[in-house]
Amino acid sequence: MGPLWFLLCALTVGAAAFPVAATRLMNDETVTGAFFAPLALWTVAAALAFWWSRPKVYGGDRAFVTLTMLLLGLGVAVQLRLGTWEESWTAWRAYAPLLAGLAGFLFGERWLSPGMLARWLPRLRWGLWLAALGTLGVLFLFGRNYRGGLFLPGQINPTELVKLFLVMFAAAWLPTRAEGLSRTVCGVPLPPLRDALALAVAWGAPLLGAVAVRDLGLVLILCLTLVLMLTALTRRPGWLIFGVGAAALAGWAVRLVSAHTRARFDVWLNPFQDPLGKGWQIGQSLCAQYAGGLWGTGLGEGTPRAVPIVSSDFVYAAVAEEWGLVGCALLLGLYWLWVMRAARTGAAAENPTLRLLGAGIASVLGVQILLNVGGVTKALPMTGITLPFLSQGGFSLLTVLLLCGLVAALSKPNASKRR
Repeated sequence: MGPLWFLLCALTVGAAAFPVAATRLMNDETVTGAFFAPLALWTVAAALAFWWSRPKVYGGDRAFVTLTMLLLGLGVAVQLRLGTWEESWTAWRAYAPLLAGLAGFLFGERWLSPGMLARWLPRLRWGLWLAALGTLGVLFLFGRNYRGGLFLPGQINPTELVKLFLVMFAAAWLPTRAEGLSRTVCGVPLPPLRDALALAVAWGAPLLGAVAVRDLGLVLILCLTLVLMLTALTRRPGWLIFGVGAAALAGWAVRLVSAHTRARFDVWLNPFQDPLGKGWQIGQSLCAQYAGGLWGTGLGEGTPRAVPIVSSDFVYAAVAEEWGLVGCALLLGLYWLWVMRAARTGAAAENPTLRLLGAGIASVLGVQILLNVGGVTKALPMTGITLPFLSQGGFSLLTVLLLCGLVAALSKPNASKRR
């Protein structure tokens, strides 16, 4: 099965990448080594991932490993289409996140065990919490304003790592408060004052940090992830209802204190009020999706560069233009299976910390996909959240691969009840 799945993934990625090269050659454009370098890197990493996931060696969720490698390969192909790699492939920064992320994923798949996570996460939980606060603090103190947000020199935004740190922290800390957080009155969560204050401080401090660095997307992800993790921990639906309202309230609060966020809400409500100004980006995105129609314009045949920031926040618009509605449906189907496999891994874990870690990772990935696709299609306000794997690399790609490495480790049989 391993070689067959590897071959199918390689053929799928090749089918997405090589028509782009053929189109360039027909248009008398050159295809440099930068075009094939990331494909070669993905091929080596995928070969290792499939080799190490052999049933007699791995024993974990091979379907999740396959979906991860497939989505990563499609992301490499999409960025090759947009020319992202060729613009900066000689710089170490272009490959550093991909290399580090792949190393983390392969380490989790091959060497990290559920027992190690169960032992070390409770010991490191407050260190992870401090790391999240420290990351936000560094960005607040040394960040520079760019497109309404704060970035470190070189347009580096490390807030993606905050999600990783806090999910691991919450997975280790929330079970210690499970009894109190499970208390409800008429279905409404009503934990003891001590537990409520502890939760408010533990999660409120990072939320205030996210507000301080003007990251609406991070605020929403942290709120919704906490809600889903509390629901998974307590099995009380009241947390879900209460949490969605809290997330909406947090988004509204950020809108009041941030002019940039307020402008995003205004554009969402009426993007055509200023079509050549603030509404230009979402307007071009909607036009690209409309131009794609049912079957798309074809690989390499669209004009994705007409959409601002298309390689990052609006990459879904480029996919919709060239892949069409059918291609987008298939892509979202792959995402759905990918997130569900992560959620299934968490649900099958015996240890409460590992069970909550799987639920938290699935929540982060699912919410991130929802916010990005919803923003690009104008179903939700644009939050600046990237689409996992398909958006341009950096800390986003690194964080997603590290989260996937944790899921690959969690799915190993010595911490799961195999179904």
